[in-house]
Amino acid sequence: MWLIIAPIVVLVWGSFSSSRPGAADFFSIGNLTFGNWTRAFDSELWEIFANTAVFAIGTTLLAFCFGTFLAWAVERTNTPFRQLITVLVLARLIVPGILTTVSWIFLASPRTGMINSWIESIFGIDQPLLDVYTMHGMIFVEALDVFPVSFLLMSAALRSMDPSLEEASQVAGHSTLSTTYRVTLPLILPAILATFIFLLIRGVETFETPTLIGLPAGIPTFVVEIWQRTSAVPTDLGLAGVYAVLVLMLAVVLVWGYNRVTRHSEAYQIVSGKAFRPKRIDLGRGRWVSFGLAALLLFLSVGLPLIVLAWASIQPPFSGVPPLTPEAAVRFGDFSLENYRDAFDSELTRRALWNSSILAVAAASIVTILMAIVAWITVKSNVRGRSLLDHLAFTPIAVPAIMFGLSVLWMYLILPFPVFGTLWILLILYVARFPPVAFRILSAQTTQIADELQEAAEVSGATWWTSFRTIILPLLKPGLLAAWIFVMVHAFRELGASVLVSSFGTEVVGVAILDLWENGSFGLLSAFGIVIMGVLLFAAVAAGLISQRYGVREY
Repeated sequence: MWLIIAPIVVLVWGSFSSSRPGAADFFSIGNLTFGNWTRAFDSELWEIFANTAVFAIGTTLLAFCFGTFLAWAVERTNTPFRQLITVLVLARLIVPGILTTVSWIFLASPRTGMINSWIESIFGIDQPLLDVYTMHGMIFVEALDVFPVSFLLMSAALRSMDPSLEEASQVAGHSTLSTTYRVTLPLILPAILATFIFLLIRGVETFETPTLIGLPAGIPTFVVEIWQRTSAVPTDLGLAGVYAVLVLMLAVVLVWGYNRVTRHSEAYQIVSGKAFRPKRIDLGRGRWVSFGLAALLLFLSVGLPLIVLAWASIQPPFSGVPPLTPEAAVRFGDFSLENYRDAFDSELTRRALWNSSILAVAAASIVTILMAIVAWITVKSNVRGRSLLDHLAFTPIAVPAIMFGLSVLWMYLILPFPVFGTLWILLILYVARFPPVAFRILSAQTTQIADELQEAAEVSGATWWTSFRTIILPLLKPGLLAAWIFVMVHAFRELGASVLVSSFGTEVVGVAILDLWENGSFGLLSAFGIVIMGVLLFAAVAAGLISQRYGVREY
């Protein structure tokens, strides 16, 4: 409760206070006022709200279509190379979103974008056909970043579908399209709603695309406004607090709507005690069309940005990012590895890499152990208030990142703990922000452990901690590893909340990349991005090898 609820309470209070966080009279009732809220509604609030809504809804719809198509192709059809598609989608999850945004700015900038240069050189068209600095460009780039989440959520639902329900519909004379509309979609409605709401919250809270693309294009969103009101001089923390509370209220309404729609969960039960084998749809020759579309989507999301970053990283420093053409590609004398040398020599990049590594490992370890204990309490114990603990562990998923960062910043400006300006405040932020998914992973696996195992240990005289350490934790190894990897990767690439909390000396990878972008060090940024993806890829491969040693095996 201290890590999650207390910062939110401080933020809400601050939105009504005329005093700055950290001032002696911040909690004085006499300073309560509606002045901040009045200024918010008198300013450009409605334009900001409209931009945020269009961006979030557009991103949600496009990412849902991308992810659901891939999930359908992999789980329900005979599309070739399904396992490869899954691996590439999962690999996309480890790529920091800011690198995707930077890559597409290199590709689709109206004046210097590579794609526009290619079109001009091939077709002689002077006017740029693509412009990433638009609302459509923002939506497309962000959808390419978040569609793997849609894939994971929808593939799990489609994999659990009993095909006899769809077969009965087809026997009754309905076509495949009609069966999908009348049977499949209604039965996976909870997964659809969960995906939509998660993507909407992600669209509201995302920082990279609205900042790097929306800000130069003059398309303000709540996240950009909160960041500018907090970091730009002169600051306006009161207005930033109001915007953050509005974002929180929007997220709470979305989660409430999901719970309201799915409150009768028995209507959506599609897995019973009857055994079934998922049936794949034979697409015939269309399976290659399905594979081609999946390959194109993955190329746009993973392959092309990686190629662009690699190309930019080998250009001489301060030479810009020239278009990737066959003529330029064969001029090996123009290539340089100096950006990679600078990436390892730069104090900023070395410090950011070290800080992110320490924070990612520490946050992942702390969150995983804490959530293993919380999962046992909520699933296996009779402790009073365990349902409240369940809700608290899952609450951060409804709190947007930028709001979480601002609330933690304000709280530790007020409290007499010397953590501001140190890595400790970032560690506190990450430990408070990343429990939900880890908790769900571990609670689901804890449910599968029979009670008599721990009961036998206790009958033999073992204490609770001894039985938990020697019996429960070893049986939870696959779940512990999955939760640890999830938190580690997301903590390493985190930016939306860190950008408000980090300061000189505590920069993390995302903040360092943002600084390099603002300084125009595009070659160094690209080389650093390639190094970061290499580090994350190495961590993912190492985790996969470890999972083969400790994970659940099939015989």
